[in-house]
Amino acid sequence: MKVKIKETFKYSKLSIIMCIITLLIGIWFYSSTAIGIPIKEKLIIFLASFIPFFIFLIITILSYHFKERYKKIFKIISIILSLLLVFYYFIALFVCKLLSATNPVTDSKYYNYYVTGERLKKAFPAKIPSNVKNIEFYYAPGILQGGTNYSLYYIDDSMTKEKFDKEYKNKAIWIGCKEEYTEKEGLLSRAFAYTPAYYENENDYIIYLIEGRCDDSGYCNHGDFLIAAFNKKTNEVVFRSEQW
Repeated sequence: MKVKIKETFKYSKLSIIMCIITLLIGIWFYSSTAIGIPIKEKLIIFLASFIPFFIFLIITILSYHFKERYKKIFKIISIILSLLLVFYYFIALFVCKLLSATNPVTDSKYYNYYVTGERLKKAFPAKIPSNVKNIEFYYAPGILQGGTNYSLYYIDDSMTKEKFDKEYKNKAIWIGCKEEYTEKEGLLSRAFAYTPAYYENENDYIIYLIEGRCDDSGYCNHGDFLIAAFNKKTNEVVFRSEQW
């Protein structure tokens, strides 16, 4: 068995190495763009992610079975395909990102998969509380002129202004209603996008602005913000992040 494996590696060294590399890249592509999106788009991303792996796997099998007759041909094919991979992955990554961006994740069971990292954890809860209701989650990665968006909305009947203050007051660089914010014009224009609060009593929410940056154009059309917001009248809670 060991002799057979060594013999296979001897005749298919490059294609085996490329199998491993393309498999790892494919797993990264798929896991970072396909989780939580519709099955049709997920299948397209799967194919785009793993086509190079399947091609090199076929080459490995064929080069072993026809090792004497076509050894040089398969080696040349492997070299050419390896060089073309950079261009392929550039296009494949764009396709995967586009499908992911145009098919946002809205199932809250994927919340902990996508809401990770120190920045988001400044506002977003480590996990969605078990006692809340009317949960709505949204995630879409940025591509081209579109920003990366995260939002979490729910109603928490046990939440109070005092509890929210305790959690976010010391983290916030500004606290107040949306209409009161004047420092960076336009920064909070989409503060409640992708939530039921969008254009619905937005000024009833107390916003805790944890991060807020924008360009120097005079109007913050493409800004970055991270907020937590609470409506004490309805016990609605909103967490939002937008990065351009």
